[in-house]
Amino acid sequence: MGAGRKASATLADERIVAAVVAGDTEAFRELVQRHQQMLVGVLTRILADPDEALEAAQDTFVKAYTNLAGYRREAKFSTWLLQIGVNLARDRHRRRQLLDRKGIISLEDLNRRQTGDREPEDGRNPLRETARRQEWEILQAALADLPQEFREVFTLKHIEGLDYEEIARMTGDTPGSLKVRAHRARRRLQEKLKARGVLAPPSATDSGS
Repeated sequence: MGAGRKASATLADERIVAAVVAGDTEAFRELVQRHQQMLVGVLTRILADPDEALEAAQDTFVKAYTNLAGYRREAKFSTWLLQIGVNLARDRHRRRQLLDRKGIISLEDLNRRQTGDREPEDGRNPLRETARRQEWEILQAALADLPQEFREVFTLKHIEGLDYEEIARMTGDTPGSLKVRAHRARRRLQEKLKARGVLAPPSATDSGS
C-alpha cells in the first residue's frame, strides 16, 4: 500500500472512530472489517494457536470498543489496536504458562486452521504460487516453534513492518532490548528453517536491523 493510500486509510479510521464516539455504534463494524484479518494474523503468529488468536482478536475489539473514547490519535488506530492485542496475547501466554500448556501447533494444524495468512497470491503463475505458499507455510511453522517473545518481535518487526520505536510503545520494552530479541529470533528461525531443508529468507533473517 502506498503512502497516499495509507494516509487515506488512517484518515478514514479516525473519521469512523469519531462517528462511534459520537454515538454511531454500528460504525464500529467497519473498523472490525478493516482490521480483523491483520489482527488475527498477527495474534496467530504470536500465540501459535489460531483458535486462541481468534478469541484474543475478539477480546481486542471488545476492549478497543469500550476504550475508544480514550484513543488520542498519538498513533494510527491500527497501531493502537495492535497494542491492545499484543498485551492481551501476553496475558494469554502467561496464563498458558501457569497452566503448563505447550503453545506449539503442528504444520498440518497451522495450514488447515490458519486464518490470518496475508501472503499475496500470484494467480498468473500457479507453480510460483504453490512454491510461495509452501515457503510461507514452512516459515509459519518454524515461527510457531520459537518462544512467544521471539514470535512477537519477529512478527511485529519483519512481518508487519513496524519500527522498533513503535514496537517499544506497544510493548513497554526498550528499542535496544527489542533489537537484541529480534536478532536472536532471526538466528533461531534461520536454524529451524535450515533444519527443515530450506534457506532462511534474506529479508526476514539476514538483516541486522
